[in-house]
Amino acid sequence: MANGKRCAAGDILDAAMPYLRRYGRALTGCQTTGDTLAAKARRSARTMPLPLSARAVRILMFTELHNAWSELRAHSLSQREARRRMGRLTRNSRETLLLRAIEEFSFAEIAKILNLDEAQAEQLFEVALAEAPYKSGTRVLIVEDDPMVAMDMSACLSDMGCQVVGVARTAAEAVELAGNSPPELIIASLLLADKSSGLEAARRITAQNPRTDAVFVTPYPERLLTGTTQEPVFIITTPYLQDQVRSAVTQSFLLSGL
Repeated sequence: MANGKRCAAGDILDAAMPYLRRYGRALTGCQTTGDTLAAKARRSARTMPLPLSARAVRILMFTELHNAWSELRAHSLSQREARRRMGRLTRNSRETLLLRAIEEFSFAEIAKILNLDEAQAEQLFEVALAEAPYKSGTRVLIVEDDPMVAMDMSACLSDMGCQVVGVARTAAEAVELAGNSPPELIIASLLLADKSSGLEAARRITAQNPRTDAVFVTPYPERLLTGTTQEPVFIITTPYLQDQVRSAVTQSFLLSGL
């Protein structure tokens, strides 16, 4: 029975790991550092009596990751510009934005994770939206084979003040468009019209333009959050909301210096 309980607890912890990695990567702007934070949170949670529900276990693991991040925060950002931008933000506003918009926690759950009260969590979310830094006119390439989704994404980005430099339906089109009009940011779906890969398109483009960043949208984020190979930093689950797009774009700007 004890072995069975340990296996069940391990399964619950493992199920939360992809989303813990996503949060860690978005916080740090780095797959290696983010995944290390996630692994540390799992080890810490494993030593504790676990709650009965999977949701409560997930909250516990995000709490442990936040504790680890609080210790690492001052040393995790290598870019001077990123540190400068971070210093302008209200404490815990980024974390609240990511936990709400990307990880879809309730304000009550965010309050538990960040050791706040619920009203503070709600206020920090509004502050984060107001503070969210991004460069007006950021050049964005959309890689998406569904015309309606591409139109919606384009409108969302335009509302933010971004400049959409093109929409590609295949990886080859994306590489060609990027060659003609280099983007600062790529927002790409994984599987495209001709069965080519938005991930591969982004890799080819960023190989030519190392300062270009990428955000990926997928209904299956766990497939890009295994921690076993080189994977993206910024991932949005579809169907997405405008706040999720805005959060990913602003965090990319904050951490990579678009």
